[in-house]
Amino acid sequence: SVNSSTTNAPAAVPTYGYEIVNTYKHDPKAFTQGLVYHNGFLYESTGQYGDSSLRKVELETGKVLQKYSLSSDVFAEGMTILNNKIYQISWREGRAWSYNLEDFKIIKEFRYAGEGWGLTNDGKNLFMSDGTHIIRVINPENFETVRTITVFRENGQPLMQI
Repeated sequence: SVNSSTTNAPAAVPTYGYEIVNTYKHDPKAFTQGLVYHNGFLYESTGQYGDSSLRKVELETGKVLQKYSLSSDVFAEGMTILNNKIYQISWREGRAWSYNLEDFKIIKEFRYAGEGWGLTNDGKNLFMSDGTHIIRVINPENFETVRTITVFRENGQPLMQI
């Protein structure tokens, strides 16, 4: 017989601390939405309508070495670097871009449904959050969703705003 009082309770989620080991200068007007440290430089996606941009920043000084400004009707969000391309998403405009890493020239513009929040990759696919409890796994060549990952709290409720 099966003991119905035995449950497989989920393990407690670990909590991690942090230690500040250094601070760096940064443009206080930059509304950082995406940030990647790559080959000794910071690559940054900044948001706000009228101020959204893609930037290459010198870590030690905060100096902006390269900048691409998006149109004023775009609120830029997350970004990631994959295969010498930068991928950047927008918040509510349903637009994403791939750029050449070296010169920030746009390679391709993509469209998607819903909001864009965070963006990262696993070396093959892009992973995008949209403010819900669903993470989209995206093909970087055409920005189509390959599969989704549903995220829940320990109590089984959806973990929103990821």
